[in-house]
Order: sequence, then structure tokens, then C-alpha cells
Amino acid sequence: MKLYLVEIGGMRDGNLFECHEVHALVASSEEQLILECQVRFAGAMRAAHLDGWIELELENLTEDSRRDGTSFFIAELGRNSTRAMREEHDYRFLSAGSLREAVQAARQGAPGWHVDACVNLDDLARKAGYALRRDLFGAVPAPRSQARYLRFLEPRSEVSVPAR
Repeated sequence: MKLYLVEIGGMRDGNLFECHEVHALVASSEEQLILECQVRFAGAMRAAHLDGWIELELENLTEDSRRDGTSFFIAELGRNSTRAMREEHDYRFLSAGSLREAVQAARQGAPGWHVDACVNLDDLARKAGYALRRDLFGAVPAPRSQARYLRFLEPRSEVSVPAR
């Protein structure tokens, strides 16, 4: 199984431009991920689509998986500029002993950026009944990312056929 962080794009009522949301999903393959996204997000926004994802390997949760020490985090960084009306975003992965340490490390590693959000990926995996896969040294292998535009088909409305 894999933990996927997906970026879903589309139009919400009242928006002038496309908006983006990041969700965490567990799936066994990219094909299953795409199907799950189709089911969950096709009707949530107009022109809903998948812009890409980050993939992390999972393993079954065992007593050995429940570990002390560092957790694996993703920090969403943002920065504003006088050259644009929007906030630029970036994502950083890091290991830290606590959320506070992760936020501090993300700030130190990205001068001029602020931390919009920081998520403990070990906690997300545990809540789904899994553990992040680690190597022999306890490190999480580098996440794999994929930028790929996939437009979702709009859900079909049920059409009733009159009985004869």
C-alpha cells in the first residue's frame, strides 16, 4: 500500500480562477488512486482534475512500527512577493522529534518563506492502519512525485426510465 498526497484542482462557486486542495489517500496502486480520486472529487468542483501526487511506501502496522524518536513531516511553505498577487507554495519533507521542531527546521531551511502547514505523515499513516516504510537506518526513502494532469469525468445523473 501507499500513502498519496494528491493535489486536486477545479472551480468552486464564486471563484474567478481555479483553486487547489491537497488530500491524503491510501491506495495500492496509481490506478486505484486515480479511480478513488474520480469517485471522491469528480462532482466536488467544476472541471475537477488531478494535478499530481506524492507517493510514500507503507507497510503493515506492527509493534515494531510504533517507534520512539523522529517522525516524518511534510511542511507547506509559502511566500509572497510584490511581483505577484498570489502566494507561492513549496513542500519540504523532514524528520523531527515534534511538530514544533519540524516547523522550526522548515523555517531555518527556507529563508524568506513562512510555514503555512506542517503535517506528521507517520500519524496519517497510523490513522489509516499502516506505518511509513523505513530503511535499515530508520529513514523514510525519498518520496516519489508525479506531476500529471488527469481531468475527471463529471458524475452522470441518474435518469429514470418510465415503466411501460
